[in-house]
Formats: sequence, C-alpha cells, structure tokens
Amino acid sequence: MKYLIDMSMLYEVDTCTISIDGEEESSIRLSNQASRLLYELILNSGKMLERDYLIKKVWEDHGFTGSSVSLNVAISEIRKAFKNLGRDPMLIKTLRGKGFSLKAHIEHHTVRPREITPPVIVTQETDEMTVISDRTLNANATMPPKLRAKFTVVLVLLIVAVLISAGVYYFLLMRSKLTFIEQEAHFIGKVDNCSLYVIDKNFLEGNNDYTTMVTNEMKYHKVDCNGRNLDLYYSWFIKKDLQNYFLGVCHPDKAGNDYINCQSYRRLSGS
Repeated sequence: MKYLIDMSMLYEVDTCTISIDGEEESSIRLSNQASRLLYELILNSGKMLERDYLIKKVWEDHGFTGSSVSLNVAISEIRKAFKNLGRDPMLIKTLRGKGFSLKAHIEHHTVRPREITPPVIVTQETDEMTVISDRTLNANATMPPKLRAKFTVVLVLLIVAVLISAGVYYFLLMRSKLTFIEQEAHFIGKVDNCSLYVIDKNFLEGNNDYTTMVTNEMKYHKVDCNGRNLDLYYSWFIKKDLQNYFLGVCHPDKAGNDYINCQSYRRLSGS
C-alpha cells in the first residue's frame, strides 16, 4: 500500500520507506515505530490525535511499552525525513500538551498497469490479421494431461517453499532491525544539563555502571552538556564478536513537550 503525501512524497507502508515520487534513489527507511506513527497520521490526516491514542496504536497494540518520550522521538524522526527530502517538516503540527496532526493532502498512490498488445500474424493467402490466442502461446497446453498435472504440483510446491522462506527471512530481518526506542527508557540521572536514559530490557535499578557507560559514550562522541539541555538515550548489544553501542542525543524545545531534533551515534568495538 502506498500513499502520496502533499503531492510529492511517496510513503510505502509495507517497506516503511518514504521518498520523492519518481525518485527511488531518495528513499529513506523509517524505523518500525515511526512508520506505524506516520501511517496513523495519514489515516487521520487533518485530525488532532491525542498522545495517549498514538502511544496505544503505535506501541501498546503491537506489544511494546510506549511513552511520551518515545512518541516525541518518532515524531522527530518523521520530521527529519521530510526535511532530508526537501519538504516542510512542520507538516506535522504539534498541539502543545495534547497531541499531533498531519496537515497535508493525502492520496492513495496507484500505478496503471502497462497495456500489452497481443502479437499478430498475417496469412499469406488472405492477408487477413489473425490474433494469436493466449492458449496457443501457453506451452503448458501442449503437455499430456498427466505430465501437466505433475508440472502443476511441482510449481505449486516451489511457490509455497519460496513464500515460506521469504516469510522467515522477513521475520528475522524485522526482528534484527527493531530499534531500541521501542523498548522502555529508564531515567538514571543527570550529568550537567543532560538527562540520561538507558534502553535495556534487563535494566537493574541502582546499577551505577550505567552512568559510567553513558558518560564514556558522551566523551567518545564529544557531547557537551554544559551549555544546553539535552536528553541522551543509551543502548548496546553484542552480535558475534562485535559490541554495538548506540547514543541518541535529543534537543527538547523550550516548553519541554517536543524535540526540535535528534541525532544518533553508533560505535563498534571488537573484531
């Protein structure tokens, strides 16, 4: 399913991608939660959707724990995608303390199938045009009935096998791409003007190692917390021999109800 946003941006629901219509090379893949959020905004274009409603539809109905913070991050991600595509990020309006709405013209995007003209032949005797029917072009129609039945069974089994393999691959791929923001953020304290959050399903209350890990990433990426208020989100996971460290740096607005923008940093360690 595809939607045309503001007569220019093409959003494809199944692949979570957004691009300029007709320019596939501009495609940007949204995270799962940002894609679900954009879908809800599109379905309710022009309407103000309350925060609690969006958290339920985007996170809780899919088995995740949502929060106002994760909602703000997802809104910021969509706005950043709009901006990177050269479009107005403020198509998504904020009603302070209540919710969000998408103020854009929305259309279902459909592609007209290419018309195929059946091949024709000219008989030498009458010079009349004779259209070759689909049956004469179908090699399967010339097979003996038993052979045709075996061929059909093999073809069906092959298609089923391909679909099952594709489904398993897609499930594993989507599972590996789940972003850390879909999990619950745990506040662990402050460093100067920065509020620190840890994304960890095995979070242990009172573990002082979290602060050390976050401050190490702050130093590595040269994040300065002296002159401005920032929200930092830290997460990590180990895959094979590599340790993956993630740090999200978000800039709240003056009211503290939304993020102006967010930046993400990644560091690999190991061999």
